[in-house]
Amino acid sequence: MRLEINGWSSKITFSATHIIPGHYKCGRLHGHDYAINATIFGTIGADGVIMDFISVKEFLRKIAAELDHKVLIPLRDEGVKKDGDSIRYSLRGKEYLFPLEDCALLDVAVASAEELADFVLGRVKEKVHFPDNVSRVEIGVDEGEGQGAWTGIDLKA
Repeated sequence: MRLEINGWSSKITFSATHIIPGHYKCGRLHGHDYAINATIFGTIGADGVIMDFISVKEFLRKIAAELDHKVLIPLRDEGVKKDGDSIRYSLRGKEYLFPLEDCALLDVAVASAEELADFVLGRVKEKVHFPDNVSRVEIGVDEGEGQGAWTGIDLKA
């Protein structure tokens, strides 16, 4: 059985800007409205539920709030350098300078939906306690409605 959390209808959303190096159109600074979605797989426990998914929704909202109205900075990109209270991002002959307070510094190589999904899953795995009857967790990050990337992890592996 599974529980599904739709980020759009549950208001687990954020707006942010990013750059996808190597893409013609997306290699420029641009933004999206994003949603974070989740699917939790497991068996029904003695209390009649897989788990209380309200705690998962609250945690996902916290991540969305951290990313909201920020520039998503991939710290593993070699063009990213901290410069005092700023982030300098050098990319294909362009140089961007962003105030640090306007940035979300992410331990990813590219601020793509795929890597954002992995980033969120890592945070969820680290901070959310899943009961023993939960076997798998999947996280999706949408860049606009109807398009996104999903990743997951088996908790019983």
